[in-house]
Amino acid sequence: MNEQDSAQFSEYFQLNHAIEVNISKGDVLSNTPTDDEFDTLIPLPYKLASEMKGVEQNMLRPLRQLGDVIEPLADYLKAQSRKIDLMMHYILQAQDENDDRHLTVSFGGGGFIFSSPDSYSKEDYLVCKLFFNDEASAIYCLGRVIEQSDNDKQGDEGDEGDERETLYTVLFHKIRDEDRETVVRASLHQQSKQLLKKTQKRDSENS
Repeated sequence: MNEQDSAQFSEYFQLNHAIEVNISKGDVLSNTPTDDEFDTLIPLPYKLASEMKGVEQNMLRPLRQLGDVIEPLADYLKAQSRKIDLMMHYILQAQDENDDRHLTVSFGGGGFIFSSPDSYSKEDYLVCKLFFNDEASAIYCLGRVIEQSDNDKQGDEGDEGDERETLYTVLFHKIRDEDRETVVRASLHQQSKQLLKKTQKRDSENS
């Protein structure tokens, strides 16, 4: 990993958490689509998910500043938002391809790390779909491998059925700004949940 790639990847917080991600091989890096071409490649469900999240954020933000006066209205809008989330979750699941599915080791606004027995080249770009089930959202982007290493968390070599895997560090190569915000928001949400679980566990052990 060169210094520039490392700096771009580390610019955003990385959270150790497993999410589903689809990885398929694209073309060589020199044939990376332009921004306009990339935008036309993004399937409609991902654009809808992004727009829905943007509408939800803009709709609820001013209501939080009004306090308890409009609490019934806020509760109603949250309920409607939950219905939309359930619908989008169902639509996005249809985009999840079993043959391309992997789990991340970590993810953040700069990219993600995943483990796979498949071989991916640093000379090619990857077509990536990241699914944030807790957020009822997903993004479509292009990534490129900037580092690879052996996955140490495997059984002893020679174990029956053992298949050696490689850890791949993927930098976001083409991603819309609003989709990067989705990734950052999801990582912060999961971090809050992890911290809450740690606090509850500590309080339980001390009680």
